[in-house]
Amino acid sequence: MTPEPYTADRQSPVRRPASIKDVAAAAGVSPTTVSHVLSGNRPVSEETAARVRGVVNRLGYVPASLARSLQAGSTSVIGLLIPDISNTFFAELAKGAEDAAHDLGYGLILCNTEFDADREDRYLGMIRSRFIDGMVYASGSPPSRRRLEALMGKFPIALADEEVEGLEGALIATADHEAGGRLVGEHLRALGHRRALMLTGPRALMSGTARANGFVRAFQGEVVERVGDFKEASGYRLVTKLLEKGGLDCTAVFAANDLMAFGALTALREAGLSVPEDISVVGFDDIRAASLAHPPLTTVHQPAYDVGRTATAQLLQYVSRGEVPPASRHTLPVELKVRGSTAPADR
Repeated sequence: MTPEPYTADRQSPVRRPASIKDVAAAAGVSPTTVSHVLSGNRPVSEETAARVRGVVNRLGYVPASLARSLQAGSTSVIGLLIPDISNTFFAELAKGAEDAAHDLGYGLILCNTEFDADREDRYLGMIRSRFIDGMVYASGSPPSRRRLEALMGKFPIALADEEVEGLEGALIATADHEAGGRLVGEHLRALGHRRALMLTGPRALMSGTARANGFVRAFQGEVVERVGDFKEASGYRLVTKLLEKGGLDCTAVFAANDLMAFGALTALREAGLSVPEDISVVGFDDIRAASLAHPPLTTVHQPAYDVGRTATAQLLQYVSRGEVPPASRHTLPVELKVRGSTAPADR
């Protein structure tokens, strides 16, 4: 039986917590098998393990050891919510968060949302359920009212990388996104570029807006904007559509993250254009693959590991004392990494 989704209504009926027998029955296995999957002490086939984990998530099963910790008022576990674990920027951020949690004696639960608002809502329901002591939140989609209600109040939370409108009073650790956009604009302008295509992420995300604003102000030339979703496929699709409509009337492309820049590079290559001889391309993030791209990608280096570590360490200073962190801001510097994908404009 699927539990009702979280709502702000405090009168919602309280249901009996799922037991290990409930999980076993729904997954078609024995309670012993469920225990082996959760503990990892005995090997279980991947197919069976995946089925059990799916039922655990669906029923919201809490192991007895965790339930006892909840009754004591603490789990020594925090949550980390990120939008795309396949993007190595967020993998580095997660590593920083996990290292900080480990150093301070905490475990960490990873929630990957795939930039999906419904998944974010479901994961953030854990906050109301008090399954964890605090949350490091790297938002991937504009928060709904329900999500804000879950985040506001007296639950310890730190924002990592992405600011959230409505949570201005939170603890936040972020890179200087606007400065990064400004560095790109200054770099391309110094190379003689005056017309650029800018591939942004959803403008409702404040990091993307800051990058775009910094770039436009520093570039001081003609900028055509196309909105993507921070994934490689959207960079490819946006550039391909413009090429099919008659070509690119620009000498440079600025993508708001490296994955969209990779998509743009592929589309340009398929169209027979050479980078940087025909057109320059710049990304943002400096994920590990950026230096291995062909040509190596000029990009803005974000200290992803340090963002994750700083947000977590700052949060746990207060969580360990049973306190909610006060509003504070930790802005980390960025750096432009000039590589082979940019060159002087020839037109």
